[in-house]
Amino acid sequence: MPSKKCAVITDYGQLRTNMQLEFSIPTKIVRSVGDITSLLKQLIDTQPEFQNVWVQGEVSNYSRSGAGHVYFTLKEGNHQISVAIFRRDATRLKFLPKDGEEVIVQGQLSLYSARGQYQIVGRNVEPVGIGALQRAYEELKERLSDEGLFDDIHKKPLPRYPRKIGIVTSKTGAAIQDILQQLRKRYPLAEVLLHPTLVQGDGAAQGIASAIQVLNQREDIDVLIVGRGGGSIEDLWAFNEERVARAIFDSRIPIVSAVGHETDFTIADWVADHRAPTPSAAVEHIVPDQDELFAQLNGFELWLRTTIQNRLDRDETRLQELETRLAPTQRRDAIYQLYQTLDNLDAACRNAVKRNLTDSENRLHALAQHLNALSPLATLERGYSIARKTDGEVLTAAEQVSVGDKIEVQLARGHFACRIEEFLDEVHRK
Repeated sequence: MPSKKCAVITDYGQLRTNMQLEFSIPTKIVRSVGDITSLLKQLIDTQPEFQNVWVQGEVSNYSRSGAGHVYFTLKEGNHQISVAIFRRDATRLKFLPKDGEEVIVQGQLSLYSARGQYQIVGRNVEPVGIGALQRAYEELKERLSDEGLFDDIHKKPLPRYPRKIGIVTSKTGAAIQDILQQLRKRYPLAEVLLHPTLVQGDGAAQGIASAIQVLNQREDIDVLIVGRGGGSIEDLWAFNEERVARAIFDSRIPIVSAVGHETDFTIADWVADHRAPTPSAAVEHIVPDQDELFAQLNGFELWLRTTIQNRLDRDETRLQELETRLAPTQRRDAIYQLYQTLDNLDAACRNAVKRNLTDSENRLHALAQHLNALSPLATLERGYSIARKTDGEVLTAAEQVSVGDKIEVQLARGHFACRIEEFLDEVHRK
């Protein structure tokens, strides 16, 4: 084997100098607490996997501020993380968690700079387990009931013969097929307008509420069917959301809730104007059966024909009785007597009218003569006249005028103006 050569170090001072040059200490950079916090926050905010996280844990230290923000801590053994849900999202929660409950929080991982503490800014909270969902359902039901959303006074009547039916459900589900099949069978005259939407999972509640609001902007919809086929409580949960309940309550169009479950009620069932256990049953509640309508029409036609025929039979019998009661000669005499009676009445009426006219003319003539006797014109015809001052005042005494005044004198035919020259007696002194 070839021999290995080894280097022998004899100058330890030079070795130390070379090592210092090779392993020099970097320049020291001093950062503030805020800088470090900002760097950490930037690091967290830019990581895609932190933008939408789902974290499960036990709720502790729950609180709600006066502004409506919700704060609590999620615990798992010795680990914990803070959760902040701000008012906009807090008002949309299915339920408000309590200390000790197991929940799943959806949100964004962030850093609270004021404390240098990482937290979850929550957008949604889901209970873990059926029992928690049931409690969320009962809490919302009680709150909406206290507000009066379930009261009968708000229930709108369903139209008897709807012309156009709006439907809010999935376009691919069995519910729409069941509804269309029942309509073709029972009442094909009705038109259908489908507003498709999710009825399960994320975004379903928002889609259902939006569909109801959009259809309410139309003027040609007579009734709405809102529903889906059956499923578990998780599958049906969109119909237990508060936003769906309020959209149904605010609808001006009558709404039939048709969620496919026979025994259990959703919040939508409670607030709707009418509840049907299945989509097919909803159709049975809002439209008549065409077979029953045809049967009713046939019954009305038979009743009308029978009524008319009975009336004709009674009238015919009455005429026959009248004809048999009087012989032809008697009927002719009776008619002649009626003619004579009418003639007598006509003559009497004419005489009465003539007498009334004569009496009225006589009374009018007498009144005219009496009026003429009282008229001043008759006095003027006898040679008298009427003297007036220029202002229209009638002169009855000499004291009313003075020498030089103008007066007017009216005769039976015509009038003229005069001036007072002198008085012929001493009655007038001025």
